[in-house]
This record gives sequence, C-alpha cells and structure tokens, in this order.
Amino acid sequence: MDLDAQASRSHAPAVPEDLRIDPAGVTPRSESARAILRRAQGKWRLSHAAPDLLLLSRERAGGLAQELDKLSPGPIAVSGDLAQVQPSELLNFLHQGRRDGVLLVRSGEVERGIVLLEGNVAWACSTSPGERLGELICRIGLVPRAALDKALAQQAQEHSHRRLGQMLGERGLLEPDGLWRALRYQIVEIFLGLLVLRGGTFLFMSGVDRDKLPAQLAIDTEALLLDGLRRLDEMEHYRLRIPSSLFVLDKTARPAPLAPEDEFTEAMLRLLERVDGEQPLCVLAEASALGEFEATKAAFKLLQDGYVQLLGEASMEGRMESLAEARTATPPQGTPR
Repeated sequence: MDLDAQASRSHAPAVPEDLRIDPAGVTPRSESARAILRRAQGKWRLSHAAPDLLLLSRERAGGLAQELDKLSPGPIAVSGDLAQVQPSELLNFLHQGRRDGVLLVRSGEVERGIVLLEGNVAWACSTSPGERLGELICRIGLVPRAALDKALAQQAQEHSHRRLGQMLGERGLLEPDGLWRALRYQIVEIFLGLLVLRGGTFLFMSGVDRDKLPAQLAIDTEALLLDGLRRLDEMEHYRLRIPSSLFVLDKTARPAPLAPEDEFTEAMLRLLERVDGEQPLCVLAEASALGEFEATKAAFKLLQDGYVQLLGEASMEGRMESLAEARTATPPQGTPR
C-alpha cells in the first residue's frame, strides 16, 4: 500500500505556483505573476487573510478607505468584479440576507461607500463631485450656491473636521429637516449611481459600529432597487447615442443660450461650458459636478438638439491625463460627505 501511494503521488500533476511566501518575503514564481505585479505597482492593503485566501486592495490617495475605517467594519465577507456580478444582484443579495456591514465600490477614479443595517441603507459617501452633499444641497434648492461656496471656503481655510451640514446649520442656512432631506437625497443618488455601473470592483465588510455612523437613515433597499431599474432603463436609452462615458464631445456651430431656459436645462449649460473637443464625458461629468448619469442625460439632449457632436472614444491613457489636469485645475471642494 505504501509503494502504491508513493507511486500515485509521483504521478500526480504538478500544482501551478504563482507566488511563494516564506520568511524571506514574497517571490513571483511564474511569468504571469511577474506581469501582474509589474502592473500593480503602488500601495496595497492586506484586506483579508484566511488560511487558504489572501486578498489585497489598492490604497488610493483621497479615497474612502480612511473614512470607512472610522466605522470599525469587520472582515471582508464578499468581494468581486462588477463586470461579472451586476450591482443590482449584489445589493439584492445583501438585502435579502439582512446584512450589516460596509460596501466599498470602486469604478474608475470614483469610490462609493454604502452602509447597510439589516439589509437596508443607513448611510453612504462618495468621491464623485456630483454626489457630494454640498452640490446636492444646491441642486435641490436648499442653499444658494454663493452661500455654499463661502461655507466650503471657510471649511478649507480652517482645516475644519466639522461636517458641511453642521456648518450650514450654524450659519442659519439649513434647518434640521432640510439637512435630513439633503442627506436622504445624497444617499439615494449614491445608491443609484452605483446601480448604473458597468464595471469596477467591490468589497463588502461584514459588521459596523452603529454608534460611529454620522447619520442613521433606514431606506428600504428593495424600493431603491425598483427606482434604480427605471434609471437603468433610462441610461440604456442614452447609451444608444453615447455608448460610454469615454466618448469625447465637441461643440457644433449652433449657438447656445447663455442661461437656462425652457428645454435648455442648467445641467446642459454646465456641461456645454466645459466641452472642448478633447476631454471625454467622464471628465466633463467630474468637472461639472453632475455625476455620470446627469452628465450623460445632459449630453444626450445636447446631441439631440444639435449643440454638440461625438468625436470618438478617448484612450485610457488620455482619460487619465484629462482627469489629472482637471483635478489640478479645480481641486475638489470639501470632503466626500
């Protein structure tokens, strides 16, 4: 029996080895592993370590990792690729399981964090300029933009850790019920922005310290998913003319109104002001603080009305350069709260 077992082991197929971890460190053992590590240069966090599983997540400057760490989330329970798992399927799974925890989603340069309590949405944050609380407060008409800009300037000057809603309340610009409306609107917009994603990565960390949440709303995830399906249908309609946010827009000869009027919305004006024939729609969306959905909707209407035309799809390298230039020219205001 011993001889048979030894012969069986000698004929067993070799197990592919990509990495070797020992007291000396980590050594790539295959060419595919070396290629992956060359592309993955930068700072990484060892997010999960089980006996048979290692999971790394990239550390990003200005990302949400530090913000979400303050909530004391537990270990990673689920992770994956949004190209393989649709956001609606992921959120429905977490809702049906009545999960408590923190979902971190990364798509391109944008990060979104959603906190779930018993499967329902309690709080959310985002690095997208169009999903920042200040921008949304102005969008729904709670605070004039000039007053918001003054509050943001003071926040930056003081290097204050006070939240924007608190500062606006202290100035008498925002009543408690108005702040609640704005927070709910922000959470819904972040949730719906996540639903229309076509790619990205996600991490769900099980558990959260409820006492550390900046706010606790209880928004029914199932109702949000139903609203999101309508937005998905709308986005698919816009994608018939604008296949992706990597397409570059350029102005036509048709003169545009100087101010919003009738069917020419403020979003259309803000987007058109930034169209230069070089930057892709994803960069225009960030620069105008509209977000991908609102920017795509405005671009679709501008195309339909003959104010802009599509030039083609930008390369990934060109997209990254445009994003870097846009952020250098216009630094983000406030914190992603």
